Amino acid sequence: MRKGNTASDANEANGTCAPGKVGANMADAAVSSGAANVASSADAEGPSSPTGVSVPGNIARAYEALDSFWREQNQLYRDVATSFGISESASSILYAIFLAGEKGISQRDICMQMCIGKQTVNSSIHKLEREGVVVLESGPGRRGLLSHLTPVGLELAERTIVPMIEAELAALREFDDKELELVLLLGRRYTDALRSHFADIPGVLLTSQNNKAALLNGEAALRGVEAAAQGDASTPRNDGAAKRGGEGKGAPPGGCLSSPNKKVR
Repeated sequence: MRKGNTASDANEANGTCAPGKVGANMADAAVSSGAANVASSADAEGPSSPTGVSVPGNIARAYEALDSFWREQNQLYRDVATSFGISESASSILYAIFLAGEKGISQRDICMQMCIGKQTVNSSIHKLEREGVVVLESGPGRRGLLSHLTPVGLELAERTIVPMIEAELAALREFDDKELELVLLLGRRYTDALRSHFADIPGVLLTSQNNKAALLNGEAALRGVEAAAQGDASTPRNDGAAKRGGEGKGAPPGGCLSSPNKKVR
């Protein structure tokens, strides 16, 4: 999914964003790779950064390209949601619930996986509940209420979310195994470097979710994408992947990989 917040929710998100979908991260990693090989003049001074500090030309180009790709990818997901007649936030929430399968998903996890603010998730969930798309059920232990798709919600997800996932996987298949490994490796390195430098900013506290869990998730994503590229039928899938229709509350079709947000998403 997109890396950043939805447009309606940019000022409200709490910043506890998990890494974005593999499709979104791939472009970033590819640009990072390309920027590293753009020219031999890596140390040549380029334009000033937004802060006014002069930076090497290849760094300036990478900075601008990453920002451009991030915005373009967000707009792609926004266009898809609009074409299906649903809001951007509803599309992200449906995506997260669909991939959670039978076990359901908490609002907190939706916030973290899809980088959407708590108020937006809460209001959207209750709207979807009133429309018969989502049902809230008590989770095990102290997990509170978990969101599941109703049969109506599953039908909606199969018309909207499944085509999106299939398009994302199709895009990944345009890369060979070595390219996939490279972009995921560079994406991991860039994320780690970004976390390190953000941590150096006085007063900044990074969530623990973006440490060990993110590293493990990234490794799982690499295994899942490699298997997908090779057409491995044994690729790990969502819990409800074997069920369809009304048999499971949020069971995705058998061909879908788990979300890279959960990093099999």
